[in-house]
Amino acid sequence: MADIYLRGKTWWARVQKSGQDIRESLGTRSESVARQRLAVWLADLEAQAWGGKPRLTLNAVIAAFITDHGPSLRPSTLRRYGVSINWLNEHFKGFLLLDVKAKDLKDFETARRTAGASAPTVRRDLACLSTIFGFAIENEWADINPVIPFLKQRAKRGLREAPPRTRYLNRAEEVRLLGSAVPYVREAVLFAIYTGLRQEEQFSLTWAQIDLTRKQLTVSAETAKGKRERTVILLQPALDVLSRMPRHLTSPYVFHHGAATTKRGPRRAAAIARPERNNGERFNHLDRGLRNAAGRGKVRRLRWHDLRRTHGCRLLQEEKWSLEMVRDQLGHRSVVQTERAYAFLEVEARRTAAYGAGTIPGTGEGALFPQEIDAATGKPIEAQKPAQGQRTDLKKRSRSVR
Repeated sequence: MADIYLRGKTWWARVQKSGQDIRESLGTRSESVARQRLAVWLADLEAQAWGGKPRLTLNAVIAAFITDHGPSLRPSTLRRYGVSINWLNEHFKGFLLLDVKAKDLKDFETARRTAGASAPTVRRDLACLSTIFGFAIENEWADINPVIPFLKQRAKRGLREAPPRTRYLNRAEEVRLLGSAVPYVREAVLFAIYTGLRQEEQFSLTWAQIDLTRKQLTVSAETAKGKRERTVILLQPALDVLSRMPRHLTSPYVFHHGAATTKRGPRRAAAIARPERNNGERFNHLDRGLRNAAGRGKVRRLRWHDLRRTHGCRLLQEEKWSLEMVRDQLGHRSVVQTERAYAFLEVEARRTAAYGAGTIPGTGEGALFPQEIDAATGKPIEAQKPAQGQRTDLKKRSRSVR
């Protein structure tokens, strides 16, 4: 027999089936509404008993997805999913999973575009929703994923991913960037250029993962994209960085806050360690340091991942590595992925064949590190040196601790 009862100020439903007591919150304070929802709930239980799908809200499925898959996702993926899930939860609040149709997806797209989101951003939101539907199908809460055909249809009308980035550093930009960076940022940037590690792979790197005898390091499956462990060969500039990096007494990380200083040369070696700063915590990222160095060095439109792309370009153009070797170095799933990622280098190869090496537009010719020419002034671009002294962000942090 089924009935409703009050728990606090909220009405709940209760029914016995096969000797089990099943209870469910009806989410209302009104008795009349509670009795209407009781009838719907009992019909849903009856349908499930005969093989029907449960009438779950999309919000409930999203919550189950986060609980089940959240711990297994990489931090960066979880942050990206979090942005999409916030929008999905808000727009589809109260929607039943089985009632989501193509029209509802179109309404979501319109709402996101009206809020200022770009087409690639909306596509990522819908890709997140598609993953949630896949999770629901695995749990037999749904039979079909309406997002997949919707994305295929909308891709023909402009809802597609942004074209892949092709930005990488030439030698002149590298010299200016490194000359404009404070020491701890310079070492991290140099290591990224000559190892090709992803940002999370680099800043979670520990000394236990490095084999200086074999001149290699191991990227663990926990931090690698695709959960595939790989071995990265260390080129000489990366080995030089490791030889200069100070090891922390207790921290296992290679790049940690204890190594962060703006002092140079002998002053850096003689710098006094301060317990409140030299705590050995790893960096999460150095995006601000890279941005400031790029601004001083007049290196435009640079992101941290572009350093990884620079590594791949150098291996193919200068070291003459095969695509298979570059695939293994960078951790790509297949050679096809490597070919697609670096297909833009074919343009550089044709330019070199037509005009010779060292003829990249905007650079001087004939030098080992050609100097770029400012298109506005016609003069060589000169980098600014970083300011000397203490880090202001550490000063602010130490004042807040007091």
